Amino acid sequence: MKTIHSLPFIFIAITVLSSCNSTQDKSTDKKILTVSIQPQKTILSRISGDKFTINVLIPEEGNHETYEPTAQQMVETGKSVAYFKLGHLDFEVNWLGKLTGNYPEMQIFDTSEGLDLIYGEEEVHGDHVHHGGIDPHIWLSVQAVKIQATNMLKSLKVLDTPNSAYYETNYNKFSSELDSLDQQIKKIIENSGTREFMIFHPSLGYFARDYQLNQIPIELEGKEPSPAYMKQLIDQAHEKQIKAIFVSSQFNTQSAMTIAGQLKANVVEFNPVDPNWEENMLYIANKIAGTNN
Repeated sequence: MKTIHSLPFIFIAITVLSSCNSTQDKSTDKKILTVSIQPQKTILSRISGDKFTINVLIPEEGNHETYEPTAQQMVETGKSVAYFKLGHLDFEVNWLGKLTGNYPEMQIFDTSEGLDLIYGEEEVHGDHVHHGGIDPHIWLSVQAVKIQATNMLKSLKVLDTPNSAYYETNYNKFSSELDSLDQQIKKIIENSGTREFMIFHPSLGYFARDYQLNQIPIELEGKEPSPAYMKQLIDQAHEKQIKAIFVSSQFNTQSAMTIAGQLKANVVEFNPVDPNWEENMLYIANKIAGTNN
């Protein structure tokens, strides 16, 4: 894991600036909530409606696997009445404890509570680690998002009890739409007959579990594939007749391109933190199924 040499300076800066901290968005007079990534904002806003300003800590172009917040971002985050964490992103593990130390009145809500998490070996990915081997990509699953949405509803009721009925109404509507989306994806996958797909960084584990798919990662224990493993992947891809290889727009795709070239397969690029979450889930489903939608 990368050593953060600038840590003392950053938190000195936060402490100095925190004296002018405000928990309201001055442009709207709404209280501020912060989430880690763009899809969380999309999901949370469906329940919170127009009652809060929602801040996103990691910009869309930032890599959620390796991101390190700036001092100014941490100061801005400290203006929030609450932080809705995914639960197992590396930067959350490394930074949130220090953040709450500087802003003890800010509440932290873990949206992963109650989830059946996917565990594996603790993986090293270049300069970062998936702590405890937990797959953190819980937003790339409709079923997992239903649980996260329930946690968000409970948290909003704690933060703003007088508007509980409003949040409940929004949640019920969103939950119904999630059920519909889940059925759409299930039909797409079942009609395709697809059972396996290949992916560079294994970020679709929860999606694969939802629809009984086998995710075949090109990375091996978070590292570029060796020549021997590359041959194994190519043989497996031929055997399974895999026609597409998924790559995140935030990762180096050279290994995937090499395998795709030998297989005459397509490289499918996707953004795991696309703010258009529902459309992205359908895009992933259709690409796994090999449809043109």
